[in-house]
Amino acid sequence: MRDLVGRLLIVRPTEYVEKIATTFGEKDAIKVDFADLDSPDPVTGLPGVIARDVLWFNGPTVGSLKRQLGDLVLGRVVMTPPQPGKQPGYALADATGDAAAVSRAEAWIASNPTFARTVAAPASPPPAVPVPAAAPAAAAGGIPEALLAQLGPEARALAEQLAAQQRAQ
Repeated sequence: MRDLVGRLLIVRPTEYVEKIATTFGEKDAIKVDFADLDSPDPVTGLPGVIARDVLWFNGPTVGSLKRQLGDLVLGRVVMTPPQPGKQPGYALADATGDAAAVSRAEAWIASNPTFARTVAAPASPPPAVPVPAAAPAAAAGGIPEALLAQLGPEARALAEQLAAQQRAQ
């Protein structure tokens, strides 16, 4: 959060995660997607860099956002005074009282409607697609060799690794 101090964010908390092992012991976290409206997207140059599946461990922020799972929250990251012997903390300060911030956020959401939608994971894996008998010889996990040849070395290695795991099951 320290890299976001002062920035206007639209945050969507997506998951509360308990007891993640850290160097400071087990900590609860909140997983969020957010759009930084003060930073330009490197591809389009337009405001609104999107980050997805980011874990925030800050206690007060986790506590407040876990009650807002799925909601859009408008705020600015601020530093909080340090406790004795500790580093300063960070919090997400409400920005809904700032009409200009609300206007910017509404305009950004209107231009980026997919950000506000929740994408749910499928409840079960998709059914396997049968490979026709007349298909070209399959290499890794039923994937035709012609298709594997089009993959880069890393993607091909991953496909072969997944095929080996499937054969082992």
